[in-house]
Amino acid sequence: MSENWDQYAEEWDSKEDVNFYSEKAYQTLLEAVAIESLNILDFGCGTGLLTEKMAPIANRILAVDSSEKMISVLNDKGLDNVSTLAVDLSEETIKANKLLQSKFDLIVASSVCAFLPDFEKSLRLLKTLLVPSGIFIQWDWKETEKYPGFGFTKNRIESAFINSGFHVLSIAEPFLFTSEDGEMKVIMGVAKNS
Repeated sequence: MSENWDQYAEEWDSKEDVNFYSEKAYQTLLEAVAIESLNILDFGCGTGLLTEKMAPIANRILAVDSSEKMISVLNDKGLDNVSTLAVDLSEETIKANKLLQSKFDLIVASSVCAFLPDFEKSLRLLKTLLVPSGIFIQWDWKETEKYPGFGFTKNRIESAFINSGFHVLSIAEPFLFTSEDGEMKVIMGVAKNS
């Protein structure tokens, strides 16, 4: 999957729609949880637009993405309290990387989960990286009739959270995204490790 995203890395931060999405995700993150002094995993971080916003107030951030070129762009930003890994997250990569041995207070996944081959399997894996009562937050596209099978419904997120051993805190549609294809709703799921 990383090769697919590598081609977008150099221009990613200059895209107006990408910046809009990351700013809205950050605003809704701050409404959902106080991130001051937290240890955060930014799963599927891309070039780190959300990472960059969280870094000034978080304790430390581990930014993980499968695209080496996206991680390279993030590394060039020189964020002091941010470590990066260009890996596909798996049980093997968790065991092999010291940076993944510490537990996280918060895991964020912005516009990532819809691209995962097995959402519930990934959730169960991410759950192992959270402290007890740690928080997982995702932002993804809401599934529509126009694009069936892409994105999420409230029921799908809720079911996946419960089946993966999370306690559902909220599922909302915090903002709209307007493109040449029309309006697209973003769905945000918040869950607690239980």
